[in-house]
Amino acid sequence: MSSKNRVYVAVAAFCAIVAAGLALAVSSGSDEQDDTFLDRDRISVGMHNDLPGVGYEENYHRSGFDQLVFERVREGLGFRSSPPSNISSEARVPVLVKGDLDMVFASFSITEKRMRYVDFVGPYVTTYQGFLVGPESKVDELDDLKGGMVCSWEGTTSADAVADLKREGIASKTLVDASDCLEELKKGKVQAVSTDQMILHGFARQHAKDGLEVVPDVTIGAPQHYGIGLPKGHRADCRELREFVKRYVGSSDWIRDVTTSLPDIADTEPGWISDYEPSDEAIDARSCRDTPSS
Repeated sequence: MSSKNRVYVAVAAFCAIVAAGLALAVSSGSDEQDDTFLDRDRISVGMHNDLPGVGYEENYHRSGFDQLVFERVREGLGFRSSPPSNISSEARVPVLVKGDLDMVFASFSITEKRMRYVDFVGPYVTTYQGFLVGPESKVDELDDLKGGMVCSWEGTTSADAVADLKREGIASKTLVDASDCLEELKKGKVQAVSTDQMILHGFARQHAKDGLEVVPDVTIGAPQHYGIGLPKGHRADCRELREFVKRYVGSSDWIRDVTTSLPDIADTEPGWISDYEPSDEAIDARSCRDTPSS
């Protein structure tokens, strides 16, 4: 081979190496793009910080079932996230609609009205609305609350169900947040606090020294289906999350996360799994839709 030909071969080999490097770079860039979720490189998340056992923060440490669900989702889908932001119940829909946050894990009940504005994935747990009472309470059934006052707080589906108790002869008041209702209960200014039993079990455990307890087997209203809130416009990612949630809810991890966060549920409610665990059909009916399917 002449020296001139050797130069041509060397140049051709160099070009082949460069081309291969460019192809690898493009390929790597595509893989990195696949790591995004909701068109974000890093997801912003909203959570409650005042619901023990569900979504709670103390000394910069987060705990509760919603926190564990978030951690499972982040690991399972492999996205990166910023530290969660604290949100109130009434802010959950607006922060998603306005694009202030990308996901909400905050005991977020799926309702037909809310589905018009945001997408949900779930339910990842189902609960019912009940009553928390003080140590001297004689409440064993709903009729025992007649003539009394029940407290709930703003921005929740619970407030609507409590207002409906008026026809049962039970008065109600709606305060700003849960802590206000708990203070009213401990001072004897209301006979009960009402919201989802899952949340009430967390309060009862935190305030055990005050003698607060959940009234067993007394519920009102429709079942509450907790979902993960997403902004609309990301149905492919929504469906991917839906399939992950179905696998998670049907696993031992889900049972472990509920009992770790809210041990009183398993201790006081025989057969709790069948009551709290959503079916695949229930998840399909409420996930990534504008209205629930029948």
